[in-house]
Amino acid sequence: MDYALTRFTDEVRQAIAATGRVPAALIELTTPKANIPADLAFPTFRAAKALGLPPPQLAADLAAAIPRNETTLIGAVEASGPFLNFSMHPQRLASTVVSEIQARGAAYGHHADGQGRRVVVDYSAPNIARRMHVGHIRSTIIGQTLVNIFRALGYQVIGDNHLGDWGTQFGTVIAAIQRYGRPAAEGEAAMAQLEQLYARYNHELQAQTEQKEQAIVTGQPLPVFDPDLEAEARRWSLALEQGDPQARAIWQWCVDLTLAAAQRNYDRLGIVFDHAYGESFYEAMLPEVIAEALHSEAAYRDVDGSVVAELDKLPRFIIQRNDGGTVYMTRDIATVKFRLRAFDPAKIIYVVDGRQELHFRQLFAIVRAMGYARDVELVHIPFGIVTTPDGQPLSTRKGNMVYLESLLDEAVARARAVVEQKNPELAEAEKAAVAEAVGVGAVIYNDLYQDPRRNISLDWERMLATEGNSATYLQYSHARCCSILRRASEDGGVGPEAASLLLLTHPSETRLLKHLARLPEAVREAGDRYAPFVIAEWCYTTAREFGVFFEQCPVLKADPPALRAARLALVAATARALKNGLGLLGIAAPERM
Repeated sequence: MDYALTRFTDEVRQAIAATGRVPAALIELTTPKANIPADLAFPTFRAAKALGLPPPQLAADLAAAIPRNETTLIGAVEASGPFLNFSMHPQRLASTVVSEIQARGAAYGHHADGQGRRVVVDYSAPNIARRMHVGHIRSTIIGQTLVNIFRALGYQVIGDNHLGDWGTQFGTVIAAIQRYGRPAAEGEAAMAQLEQLYARYNHELQAQTEQKEQAIVTGQPLPVFDPDLEAEARRWSLALEQGDPQARAIWQWCVDLTLAAAQRNYDRLGIVFDHAYGESFYEAMLPEVIAEALHSEAAYRDVDGSVVAELDKLPRFIIQRNDGGTVYMTRDIATVKFRLRAFDPAKIIYVVDGRQELHFRQLFAIVRAMGYARDVELVHIPFGIVTTPDGQPLSTRKGNMVYLESLLDEAVARARAVVEQKNPELAEAEKAAVAEAVGVGAVIYNDLYQDPRRNISLDWERMLATEGNSATYLQYSHARCCSILRRASEDGGVGPEAASLLLLTHPSETRLLKHLARLPEAVREAGDRYAPFVIAEWCYTTAREFGVFFEQCPVLKADPPALRAARLALVAATARALKNGLGLLGIAAPERM
């Protein structure tokens, strides 16, 4: 579907071409600067040079030659020096945009660009036997938003939660359970105990490592440990890979425990995966991957027996240990190979911490050196860390880590206080539902409103502010639209369905309409740039423009009745478009707050 702005651009291009004075190849349109009262501009420099004319003369000639057409969105056409400026016709803009939103409803802003093509999004990926903390929330939220955006662009999207359930780290978990005993608790409490066992084991392992290093420095014989904790963890890691029943039983218990705890957080955040293939899923493929890497000469066997690669001037990396065990890279290569075969994607998008950029450069290099994904776009979307308001990193070691369940509970509790203050007459069940939507929305928006590469902080005052760039402000704007429409229905009289949209000519109405018309363009831009903040920015500007309109243009008291109806239609269109934008971000749009 061609939306209003696309139609306007096409009509401008056709109008210039119809004069017969400028070849189509020379018609390049731009967005005017903010201080220019126009919506589209044709800089005539290149065309004028080709035609042997001064640019201002060509602009003036074209302004005189373009016929006025009452069936297009083109309004004023004016020459300004070397620029030919075009403005949209306010009444036809109003009729077109509101009608589009009414007709498309929940699908307003969607496209069919990706029809017939698939995209795989790899996101969230918590480690098994670990509670989800704020470090996991960025991948989870950014990934789900990209899933939403690419679905809105018409792609078939496969969301995969690539669970970290294999490798040396998990060998350490099994070794710790074997050494200290399995936790007796359930749920999050059991997860906390597992983390304590893991930390305890690593603390003792570090002590052993320091003793070995001290012996080397002093020239003393290496101490003999019983057990050698590093060797023990590696042994259990290898036993897990080789199918040891005891290792597999402990592993399965940890997987089930972790997924049950994580699902509660996913449900609250509105996260839905198509698959949750852990690293273990690719176990059977690993020997084949290593053999292919060697056969293709993308990797070679080193003198110590390990399999390594050196590609594209990147640092050397390993894909098989010298004891036969595999590493993250081995499993990631297998994952790409599986996804290519199972899904035939046009893109594979990895939403992973920016500290893994080198890993993904190496992964993409070896996959292509092995002959895979030559025509598939492999994309790493890096993101920054979460900090305290004063910029301190959150860390388990520092004792300031915030776990995801606790974060969401705190956000909802704080939102409940806002709801009690703003709307105490709501029923208890509705207060609880609104607090959940506002609190969770604040957490989500705090992650999405800026470039993902930037670090974010947990600043509750800013996150839950009812003014400024926050989810609460956007949700409040939507709720205000709904309140106006409810009051109009209760008051009776002419409703929005009887609107004469040609009456919407006030400057603040026109600005709001132009911005509503930009949602389809914002969705495309967000997909092209892998940038959810483009949608967040659109939502924020929508709320601001609606606020200006609401202050300058009476709605319920507008006179005559036809103008009241037209403004109600604009309010309804704003509510619908804002709800769509928030929905792409995974944020609920309450009707009362």
